[in-house]
Amino acid sequence: MNRVLISISFLFLSLVSFFNFYAYDVSADTLLDANEFTNVWAYQYYTDYQPSEGDYFLVDIEDAVGYLANDERRVYTSFPIMTGALRTPTPEKDWVVKEKNIQRNRVVFAESGEFFRMFLDGGETFTHYGIHGYGFFEEEIARGTKYLSLGCVLVADDVLDMIEESYMENGESLRVSTREGVKDFS
Repeated sequence: MNRVLISISFLFLSLVSFFNFYAYDVSADTLLDANEFTNVWAYQYYTDYQPSEGDYFLVDIEDAVGYLANDERRVYTSFPIMTGALRTPTPEKDWVVKEKNIQRNRVVFAESGEFFRMFLDGGETFTHYGIHGYGFFEEEIARGTKYLSLGCVLVADDVLDMIEESYMENGESLRVSTREGVKDFS
């Protein structure tokens, strides 16, 4: 009996490790190897990317790169991002954007003030984390800044517009995965 429990425990831990190192295929409820993502899928420059149903947002915290991808269409785009400062790091989690708010501070939240709130537990648990622009985004990216926010994901204004389109195409919902070092995606 103990051997059976140990075997089941080992299998469970192996599966958990497997899930942590692969990208989740949102549309088909399967996993895709990260190498397949860039080796087989079509890359589109972010200004050419057409948001559609099935899109999801993968955040590489370590390399400060965001990927908007669609498993069904097998296309992706990438763009620079900034995440949480070293004292307030962006957690490695799976999120769902479920609401859009307009914030007053036009420096912290850029000119539009748009803030896309990220929820945990499949969209059930409210958090203060989100995706938004930043008034000096381009200047900070030019300096090589990767970590700046209080844990939110910061993007350029035109990228935020694309994320909003994906959010709307997915019924005002967008899956987001934040990971420390998605090396196989570069």
